[in-house]
Amino acid sequence: MPPLITSPVHRTFLRPLDTPEDSARPTLTPGAGAKITGGNFSEDARVGGIPNQASLWDEKPWWCQPWSIVLTGLIAIGGSWWLLQKIWITGLMVLVIAAWWFLFLVLVPRAYREVQS
Repeated sequence: MPPLITSPVHRTFLRPLDTPEDSARPTLTPGAGAKITGGNFSEDARVGGIPNQASLWDEKPWWCQPWSIVLTGLIAIGGSWWLLQKIWITGLMVLVIAAWWFLFLVLVPRAYREVQS
């Protein structure tokens, strides 16, 4: 029987690391004729003849998703202004966080796509 909760948090934290069902878990082999194998099925992973590529974000935990990166940055910037009310400190925070966003939300996904293709 599949678990009732299937959230990323459940998959990451609440499932024991080595369970008997791990051997039956399907795997995706990347490539033009990608196949999903394992478990009780084998299906062609292409949709409309176009191979599906794994997303960088599918491989990351919930705390490393774009929404959490943006939310953390906004909270840090807002918290800096709320606590200190110094424009130069908040401005420095904005620059550092903008660089962080650019690195992790633009450059890393672009490099991942280039490596995958």
